[in-house]
Amino acid sequence: MSVVDWSIVAAFCVISALIGILLQRVAGTSLESYFVSNRTLGWWLAGTSIVATAFSSDTPLLITGMVRSKGIWGVWEVWALGISTMLTVFVFAKLWKRANVMTEVELVELRYSGRAAAFLRGFKALYWGLFYNCYVMGVWPITGMRKVLQETTGFTREEAIIGCVVLGAIYTSLSGLWGVVLTDAFQFIWAMAGAVILAVYAVHAVGGLHALSHRLQDTPFLAVIPPLPSAHEANVLNTPFGWFLGLLLIQWWAWKNTDGGGVVVQRLVSCKNERHAMLSVLWFNIAHYCLRSWPWIVTALASILLIPNQELLSTVNHTPFIDHERAYPRLITMLLPTGVRGVLVASFFAAFLSTLSTQLNWGASYLLNDGYKRFVNRTASERHYLFIARMLPFFLAAGATMVAFMNDSVSASYTTILNLTAGVGPVYLLRWLWWRINPWSEIAAIAASLPILLLRAHALPWLGWPPGLVVELAFMVVGTALVWLPVTLLTSPVDWATLKQFYARVRPPGWWREVAVAAPASEHWGRSLGQWLVGTFALLATTIGPIEVMVGPAAQGWLWCAGAAVGWTVLLASVLRT
Repeated sequence: MSVVDWSIVAAFCVISALIGILLQRVAGTSLESYFVSNRTLGWWLAGTSIVATAFSSDTPLLITGMVRSKGIWGVWEVWALGISTMLTVFVFAKLWKRANVMTEVELVELRYSGRAAAFLRGFKALYWGLFYNCYVMGVWPITGMRKVLQETTGFTREEAIIGCVVLGAIYTSLSGLWGVVLTDAFQFIWAMAGAVILAVYAVHAVGGLHALSHRLQDTPFLAVIPPLPSAHEANVLNTPFGWFLGLLLIQWWAWKNTDGGGVVVQRLVSCKNERHAMLSVLWFNIAHYCLRSWPWIVTALASILLIPNQELLSTVNHTPFIDHERAYPRLITMLLPTGVRGVLVASFFAAFLSTLSTQLNWGASYLLNDGYKRFVNRTASERHYLFIARMLPFFLAAGATMVAFMNDSVSASYTTILNLTAGVGPVYLLRWLWWRINPWSEIAAIAASLPILLLRAHALPWLGWPPGLVVELAFMVVGTALVWLPVTLLTSPVDWATLKQFYARVRPPGWWREVAVAAPASEHWGRSLGQWLVGTFALLATTIGPIEVMVGPAAQGWLWCAGAAVGWTVLLASVLRT
């Protein structure tokens, strides 16, 4: 890193900090302004903020590891979640906006009642806002940024972790959500430009897209869909295609964010109205899956030719392994000239800060609104709450830093979290669809998730079930259901007054006949589900098509693009008729 490179990085960091400082007064008027921007966000700003949060310093490394270890089809672990995020567009965006809560956790005492609901709200504030949040920040954005800085600057592990966390905590504390979303827009553009620049240099280094495709055509790396199992495969479910089926059949609806999730919900409830909420998540899906996938995948494919596996050997606890995730930042030092290298390192700061700032603000909203204000001090002034809110990001940053010192892999942590939360998603879905779900349903599902996950490794061989992602996810879903479903039926339902009030306010779909007598709904949910199916196809076709056009087979890629055009046309016509 030259003086020019460091000057570019410094300029970026100064601009990000200035945005926070300039918005300090706006964010400091109330908790509504600090955590939900007075509920006045437009769809573009809210959606860009969501995708900037998902575009973290760890994400290019995660995608690179998937592509280098499996091929393009390895990215389906990310792409498959688009099925649920598109469901949020057409169903859950409007429900969350109608709920008019400040946080996802606040929904607990809107949907349920009694001491169990109060306990669940406080527990989730700590569980998701503190423990889960610190873990996620530590193992994903901070670990990713640490690897980038170590590869590009020579920083030590400690310098890289502490240096990148402090800046994010400072401007998040000052500016609240207003500063977060505005810096997110600036940072997303910078981060996306950096990804495209590195992709161009990487493809040029291997001789162009045609050469990249030609040199990898006899390898498994270009396949977008995993290969079908051969006839002699003893266990079809434990093949790459079986893994793929597990993602498409179970993973997307079984994970914790199947109805939107905390960070997305914060942006949805901050929008001006239901239409802006829906459009914000639609824009997020397009930018998240279609726009940002191809530069990372193309760069990862080029890295296979440019960086042999033996050059990525690393050691953890005296055990050697190939750290594919380091290939992406290593290309920065290998290929980029002075000045451009600084732009790329700054783009990683952009991706990192957009995620860290959101996670800090979101976690603070849980701890303040659903913890401190709800259970510790209910009568303090708005000024007092804002002071506590501004201190919480530093507390959370310290916890995330401790986690980062103990973690070395982004992809392993990603898979672990998806597996751990696989039993919670069904309850989160059903709380909107079935009046009988009560707070004990959620408590039982959360409590059972970790024991079921730990039990799985021993139970599957004992049961004689074959290994494979489909079986593992099914075990998590069924195992937790065998706990939460009996608990639901054996405990008292939510009181009638609360259910009727919730239904009248949110008007959800599903099994609410007993409650809907008092407040009938006129929503055309069948049309919404049809839009979801068409939109999901269009989204995935728009994601896959351009990648196949670039690296082959091009004819198949153009078919996907044509299908995408038809899908978006049908969807647009349906939405305009609504």
